Amino acid sequence: MVDLRNILPIILVAAAIALSGCATSSQEGREHYFWPPPPNPPRIEWLAAYHSQLDLEKTALRRFKEAIVGEDAPITLIKPIEARVDSAHDKLYVADIGAAAIFVFDLRHRELRILSTQGHDLPEKIRPIGLALDQVNNLYVLEPHLRQILVFDPAEKYLRAIKLAKLCQRPAAIVIDKTRERLYVADIQQDKIFALDLNGNLLFTIGQPGASEGGLNRPIGMAIDSKGELIVADAFNANIQIFDAQGAFRRSFGKRGDSPGDFQLIKAVAVDSDDNIYVADGRSHNIKIFNQSGDLLLTFGNYYAVSSSGKIAPGGFAIPVGIDIDSHDRLFIVDQLNARIQVFQYLSNKSGTSSTTDSQQVK
Repeated sequence: MVDLRNILPIILVAAAIALSGCATSSQEGREHYFWPPPPNPPRIEWLAAYHSQLDLEKTALRRFKEAIVGEDAPITLIKPIEARVDSAHDKLYVADIGAAAIFVFDLRHRELRILSTQGHDLPEKIRPIGLALDQVNNLYVLEPHLRQILVFDPAEKYLRAIKLAKLCQRPAAIVIDKTRERLYVADIQQDKIFALDLNGNLLFTIGQPGASEGGLNRPIGMAIDSKGELIVADAFNANIQIFDAQGAFRRSFGKRGDSPGDFQLIKAVAVDSDDNIYVADGRSHNIKIFNQSGDLLLTFGNYYAVSSSGKIAPGGFAIPVGIDIDSHDRLFIVDQLNARIQVFQYLSNKSGTSSTTDSQQVK
């Protein structure tokens, strides 16, 4: 009697070859969503949302396997908090504090897996809250309970740990200046930012507790613009502060309030190729876009609970807590309570969104 388990892999490979020529894109015929609405020129387009491997287009091999042995139980995001995109390898890394894991959406091979920490004297489960990528796409994972940054290579192999215990009391966010090979770590208990080299050696510190210029009160997110300036999201001061590459305060904008351009609860910050500044507001459930002077250009998104409706709801957020913008100006926004990553495209006119004279707010 032939053992099906022995011949199944051969059958699957043969079927994949046979079916590969008739696969069609699931993107054909999809609806398009833009902000702001016509007749204004579009600046943001919704592309996709990722919650589990069911959101990845199936390979021919996967389709045939499911026809034979049935579908595997999906791996799903639970409470994502941060996302980073390795565009060179088409990987989306997601830190999930609910699952105590790093999810790897391998977009090139259309697979979803969990980053392994086994066999490296690390806990079986980690509690990651921050991610960063260096100039060669090594992944840096902030584990605040260990007070360490765990470093993995692009093949997801663990390399080393950067220990923060002698510097930080409550590290909450990290970002890497790839040009200067510099690692910034924000501490929300000391209300300061540590500038380190990529080996963890201290270079200098930025900020001090307070509300004056350069004063910080819960620095919760950071980004680097094209000039090497450090853009800091200050949650409790409800503003965005900007420091130069030497750590000197340059300018700030924003305040707490309900008017257009005001902040309620800042969660994250990012910049696009035109150096426009994107701010995720967790309480307003939207994303605000500003130019370098702090002028509001566009607001998009509003509250929507996907679990109660089952709809995709492009641009509907339930506490957006993270943003990453890749080299292709794709926005990856962490939609936390909807347990998904929404993907958008910034549509630059190459004269910069900052040339827009009227602010547009989309509900």
